[in-house]
Amino acid sequence: MAMAIAVALILLTACGGLIYYASAAVNGITEARERQLMDRAIVRNLARLKDDVTSVAVWSDAYDFTARTYDPAWAQVNYGVYFAQYLRHDVSVVLDAHDRPIYAAIAGEKVQPARLAPFIVAIRPLVASARNRANRKIAADPKALGFARVGAAEAAVRVGERVFLASASTVVPEPDYAKPLLAVPDPIVISAKGIDASYLKGLDKDFGLKRARLLPASTLAHPVSILLGADGRALAAIGWEPERPGIGVYRDAMWSIIVLGLVVTGAVALLILRLRRMAADVERARARAEAGDQAKAAFIANMSHEIRTPLNGVLGMAQALDGYDLGPEQRACVKVIRDSGATLLGVLNDVLDLSKIEAGKLEIAAAPFRLDELAEQVCATFSELAAAKDIGLAVRMEGVIAGLWIGDALRIRQVLSNLVSNAVKFTSEGAVTLVVEACSAGVRLSVADTGIGLSEDQLPGLFDKFSQADASTTRRYGGTGLGLSICRELVVLMGGAIEVSSRPGEGSTFSVTLPLRRTAAQPNVHADPADRRASRQALRVLAAEDNPTNQLVLRALLGPLGADLTLTSNGREAVEAFAAAAFDIVLMDVQMPEMNGLDATRAIREIEATRGMSRTPILALTANVLAHQVETYAAAGMDGHLAKPLDAAALYAALTATFSDVTDEPAAA
Repeated sequence: MAMAIAVALILLTACGGLIYYASAAVNGITEARERQLMDRAIVRNLARLKDDVTSVAVWSDAYDFTARTYDPAWAQVNYGVYFAQYLRHDVSVVLDAHDRPIYAAIAGEKVQPARLAPFIVAIRPLVASARNRANRKIAADPKALGFARVGAAEAAVRVGERVFLASASTVVPEPDYAKPLLAVPDPIVISAKGIDASYLKGLDKDFGLKRARLLPASTLAHPVSILLGADGRALAAIGWEPERPGIGVYRDAMWSIIVLGLVVTGAVALLILRLRRMAADVERARARAEAGDQAKAAFIANMSHEIRTPLNGVLGMAQALDGYDLGPEQRACVKVIRDSGATLLGVLNDVLDLSKIEAGKLEIAAAPFRLDELAEQVCATFSELAAAKDIGLAVRMEGVIAGLWIGDALRIRQVLSNLVSNAVKFTSEGAVTLVVEACSAGVRLSVADTGIGLSEDQLPGLFDKFSQADASTTRRYGGTGLGLSICRELVVLMGGAIEVSSRPGEGSTFSVTLPLRRTAAQPNVHADPADRRASRQALRVLAAEDNPTNQLVLRALLGPLGADLTLTSNGREAVEAFAAAAFDIVLMDVQMPEMNGLDATRAIREIEATRGMSRTPILALTANVLAHQVETYAAAGMDGHLAKPLDAAALYAALTATFSDVTDEPAAA
């Protein structure tokens, strides 16, 4: 009996200990995650404060009215009022070239700088940090302007019992500033937000950190996040009441053990039940996430369609106009329309590629292709742009590159096009060279330029999404900052690596290494049948398109070819027209009233099968070009697709291929 009691007690103690250990582990994990969340909240607030201050400091007017001639009224409106009323800052100070206070404001109300003397003393390390960063930039390039010149810093500041989050920035003119700079240091603007009850309450509201409170830096409370000053000293801490979900688990399980005594299976059953609930919660969360992904995919698909449809009208008509006999001024206007539309299309394609990469739906294909021809074609695409800037653009083959390689030619072309485009964009004199060479890992593709170059500080974030070297780059050269990020993701998906080496003023070299392999296979070449004729009086085209603007685009682009065009406004009319006459090719929109393009395609294939007709090429003419959408077109019986906005060259190439492949005898109607 004693032995049984001892065993029961041991089992009871072991079960209680295990449950206590599990609850403590859950509490520890929860607390660690909350600490990370608090640290990120502080860092994000400091970064936002820095952006608020530099948005005013990097401004030609600010330099003129603060450095050249101090205007108190201008400072009140653009520093005091702006920071307080629009950005909810508490304290603002402006220092002159000698770091003497010339303006001070509390909650947007101008005050004598002497009233903020303790605050001004406390921010000296922050001011010194901002000046040091500015001095390093100016030493590297004395003529730098804008974000290439500004020095900014952010940190916590303690003034007596109050603690602030503050940011300081030198006041500098924008890159297009024409006046000579003053031979004195730039002024400094500082703005701060106090860590008060409102700020601490916001941590609960925004991040779920309960009952946050400001504590001394030397506090023994747990958990806390330390607030550091510009000199790295701990100035204060923020503590909060952590969630402790493990306590409830332990309490419930312990009562069950006490009640059941030796029935250990009861405790096990309780744990299993809780695990099942957790699994159900995870499943519901996953279902919500999948629903969110589906909603995101649907939104991207709809937005792609809605943007591409009007853009098809813009680019299509611009391409049609380009074929007319226009004067120099009119042709220049058309070029502006085409270039602007092409830029907008490029931004749209970048966003779609990024969404597919993030969703894990972008697949890499492997097929034989000629790498040397691909590289030459990429350079040929940008040769006109390079010639317009009077810079060289060349491709150089190192080693044995000729022959066939196995890889995804489309994605390799996309990466190279982006790198060459960037190189030409950022090079004003000299040359851009694309070097293709075989290496032990496969192939190395290098794009070298003699452009503006990059500093070491700019290189780490170069491949981040929506990132460029600095904000002035976007102003001067344009772009979304997605191109290099997409290049890196594509290169990684292909099993390769991308790296960059650069120095300011000396240019940059982007190197891509891909594990491509050679193949002796030859690409498929289909000879034209002997009974196919080389030309025809008019190519018979059936087009199903419900949008009036897109109908006008098709007429404008096909008119100069002399094509015999039959236009219908929906899928049902297209099927009726196909049943009544013979056509060499069908251009089929997808989203149409009465009958969509997929159903119309299936109906046409049924007519061909019933009548024993030869297969008529059907191309999807649509703004919906995501991978899963293209797959549905092929499954419905389509032979390919042309994406909107419609590219005239792509349309003509498709028609040329069809024109050369139509049979001598028309298909029977």
